[in-house]
Amino acid sequence: MRDPSTSPSSTADTRFHRIENFDATESIPEGYREIDFVCRKECGCLLRPATIDTICRIVSRKVPELEGFHFHLLRHTYTTNLLLNGAKPKDVQELLGHSDVSTTMNVYAHATRESKRNAGRLLDKLSG
Repeated sequence: MRDPSTSPSSTADTRFHRIENFDATESIPEGYREIDFVCRKECGCLLRPATIDTICRIVSRKVPELEGFHFHLLRHTYTTNLLLNGAKPKDVQELLGHSDVSTTMNVYAHATRESKRNAGRLLDKLSG
């Protein structure tokens, strides 16, 4: 991948990746890997996390039921629903991009514990 200082059209995102803009005449560097962003503008370009945070704060203030809402909660909702509906933890780990399944389960184990409690309650109810 290219050194960001050599390309005036690139900006650094130090957490995960570097954003590159290529002119139509430029060749793609060896080792370049395209990332499909979850949040994009209508034109297809990246919607920056700071913009999403601002939107969430505004919505959170305007809609009382969403007080304290932030975008990352959607990741937790998604993951919890996957686990509660029978997704295998290893598959969820890969979808989330965690390096190890223990990371996934340490963060989201509450979903499987609650599911087990509910199953136990159902069994108690059925057996009288």
